[in-house]
Amino acid sequence: MQTHVKVIGWLHIIYGLFWACIALLTFGGMMVGSLFSGSLTGMIGGSLLGGFLGLFLGGRAVLGIVAGWGLLTLRPWARIVMIVLAILGLFNFPFGTALSVYTLWVLFSSEGAALFNGPRPSVTY
Repeated sequence: MQTHVKVIGWLHIIYGLFWACIALLTFGGMMVGSLFSGSLTGMIGGSLLGGFLGLFLGGRAVLGIVAGWGLLTLRPWARIVMIVLAILGLFNFPFGTALSVYTLWVLFSSEGAALFNGPRPSVTY
């Protein structure tokens, strides 16, 4: 089961990097797009919306990367954070759903939960 946890950790790190790219593209696209709106209200509204979406998606990305690293090092808090992210990720069809189902299956299994309780075994990346 430790192999599954490693795989989940790395997949969530990669998925978090993907979301970081999406956050940057959303932020940049909204900023540039708002400049071409032709009105001051459109520029302000587009910039605010782009900033909010960029921060939201970027925060989700950072949380996924940190929790993925926590899973690789078998930190107990990472299991809880990853379960929450996996439940929220069920709505990101199709890749987020598949990754979330796999994550929940591993972390809710008795063997997967036992890895995060008690002393941690030696970890190799």
